[in-house]
Amino acid sequence: MTEDRDIKIYEGRGNPELNEIQRISEDIERNKQNGNIDKAKALGKRLAKIRPDCKKLGLDIGNMPAAELYCVRVLLTFTAEYALRKYILSDTLGDAVSTSMYDYLKTEESGYYNNISDGSAFTFYLLALKKSGDTAQNIGEQFAQRCGINNDEYVSLGAGIFNKVLDLYAKIIDEAEFVNEENI
Repeated sequence: MTEDRDIKIYEGRGNPELNEIQRISEDIERNKQNGNIDKAKALGKRLAKIRPDCKKLGLDIGNMPAAELYCVRVLLTFTAEYALRKYILSDTLGDAVSTSMYDYLKTEESGYYNNISDGSAFTFYLLALKKSGDTAQNIGEQFAQRCGINNDEYVSLGAGIFNKVLDLYAKIIDEAEFVNEENI
């Protein structure tokens, strides 16, 4: 006959999906309590309002046709999403900013939102990010193709827009002053 101490009971680690849900829930609650969610919502709205004619960007778009301005706007929105993932380390906060940005566009600029919301507007830019080499150059090539003017001038224009916008978004994200665990 075996004794009880010879029997090993495996307790497992619990349900990993439930643990992940609990972690996310706690992260959301912590970010609500420390004010980060409100900052994220304000940041999303601010990013949504940035247009090609934003003086801080300093883009030379004076005589640009409407179709090309639309391509610039799509690049601005794509770059905002890219910047969120690059400069905001918390998925919870990045998602909150992104949701706020798109909620603003959906409410205030429904035509533009409907044009970009099917996902295809960003597909070629996403592929450019995955391509090896100079990211800005790859984005510039896609921008030129989206504009239907596939020449070096438009590749450079697209790359320059991407770099300027990314720099501006990095500063704006930094200005949000999210509270992080090290600051508590």
